Amino acid sequence: MKPLLIVSGILVASAVGAGVAISPMLTSAKAVRDDGPATTQSISQNGPGGQAKGAQGKAAQQAEAVAPAPDPAPAPAVTPRKNYTYKSFNVDGNYIAMTFDDGPNPETTPQLLAILKERGIKATFFVLGNMVAKHPEVLKMISDEGHEIGNHSWSHPQLTRISQAAVEKELGNTSEAIFQVTGKRPMYLRPPYGSMKPTLRAMIEEKYGLTTVNWAVDPNDWKFRDSQKVHDAIIAQVTPGAIVLSHDIYPTTVAAMPRILDELIAKGYKFGTISELIARDKTPKVQLMAALPNGKPQQANQKDKKPKPATASAKPDAKPAKPAANAAPQQRAGGVY
Repeated sequence: MKPLLIVSGILVASAVGAGVAISPMLTSAKAVRDDGPATTQSISQNGPGGQAKGAQGKAAQQAEAVAPAPDPAPAPAVTPRKNYTYKSFNVDGNYIAMTFDDGPNPETTPQLLAILKERGIKATFFVLGNMVAKHPEVLKMISDEGHEIGNHSWSHPQLTRISQAAVEKELGNTSEAIFQVTGKRPMYLRPPYGSMKPTLRAMIEEKYGLTTVNWAVDPNDWKFRDSQKVHDAIIAQVTPGAIVLSHDIYPTTVAAMPRILDELIAKGYKFGTISELIARDKTPKVQLMAALPNGKPQQANQKDKKPKPATASAKPDAKPAKPAANAAPQQRAGGVY
């Protein structure tokens, strides 16, 4: 009998298997396929002594056949930046990350998986815990096909507007549900509405090991249930290093993906999971500055440069207006970030 996990009163079936290892290499336009396993050609032995040599060769072949295959090379360790929210990456080359929120959905997610598989593309899926509880078999499909899975909370609240205990329940239960199905705990969090604050981010990173990931490209596919508009928005906004947000729960978004992906491929873009893009992300200048004495770069003529005195006409910069303390997040009919 398979063990069951009770999460927030919902039963989640434990899936078979120990999870999926993410390939350390970014996927390009087309996956390279192996035409089949290599075969060992048998060589017949003739003449005196040939029978003995043939027996030795046969024994060697049998020993080779039962020898265990070497373990695959482990994926390189990925070390995300501390206390940081990823919105894009500083990479060499046209690498981007396609990300999909709010699933898994039993109708649209498998369709998207087939589209990605046909093009050899790996993506990152930020899933809701309550959807995992309802459709664990779909999450297993995502994992089995080598995509990365992130935490998007259990029920999609704005994390900055609920108690810490509620945040811990939302994220802890979701990570546990993902683990029960895939055998792996998520490394990344996409906070609902992209809402986060430094103190909360630090707590989440420390307690759950979740790095915050938002986005640079937003087609507003929750609002415009129109495949053409989704296509136009993504194609117009994508630049190298971008994290692209969309939702695998909308048929119009999934229907737009073949054309979007094919055009991006034609433009020379390559695709990777969040982990694969982090592995390619170059050290930001702020970290290089912090490594220098006093956190300042050295300048040869620094002593010759004197600050200009302030003038009487100088005016302080205008302070931006503060948002209302109780401002609610933008609601989205039928779906949210």
